[in-house]
Amino acid sequence: MSNLKIVSLCIFTIGALFWGGCGEKRDDTAIKTESVKKAEILELKDENETVKAILHHKGISFEVKEPVVMVNFFATWCPPCKAEIPHLINLQNRYRNRFKIIAILVEENVPNRVIERFKKNYGINYFVSNSAKNMKIASFAADMLHQPQNFSIPMMILLVKGKYFRHYIGMVPEEMLESDIKEALKEVDR
Repeated sequence: MSNLKIVSLCIFTIGALFWGGCGEKRDDTAIKTESVKKAEILELKDENETVKAILHHKGISFEVKEPVVMVNFFATWCPPCKAEIPHLINLQNRYRNRFKIIAILVEENVPNRVIERFKKNYGINYFVSNSAKNMKIASFAADMLHQPQNFSIPMMILLVKGKYFRHYIGMVPEEMLESDIKEALKEVDR
């Protein structure tokens, strides 16, 4: 194989991994949104704050004061998840009073001290949940988005006043996220 073909193949492979997200095969235990008759409230905690997640027949929402919420499903081992952290930090700083990022770790049995060190190493300034309930929320969200069989990360859901607005699978440019956040904030002001 020529050097040009090898280089092209390497670039394509790295690009597919980086921009496509990290896949995770899921089993059939995903929660069906249609089966949630009564809202289920789950308490999520990071080292400084507690947030209530509400799973209900229309989707998922969070009890927070900010009208626009970005739910970020991630793993510490996922390269695209790590690569998007600086963008999420910038967005949280820029829109802090009206926008909140809630990161949901989709790894099980990770000690809190490991997550605290991860947050410190990356300078994370947004809420990160390391709860045993995270997988339930991730399954619910994947089912809500009709993706229960192939849950890819990073995955984000943008909510406006507790209602679905947009979602993203794989790494998304900061400019696109910011454009959608601005549009969501305009929706709040209407």
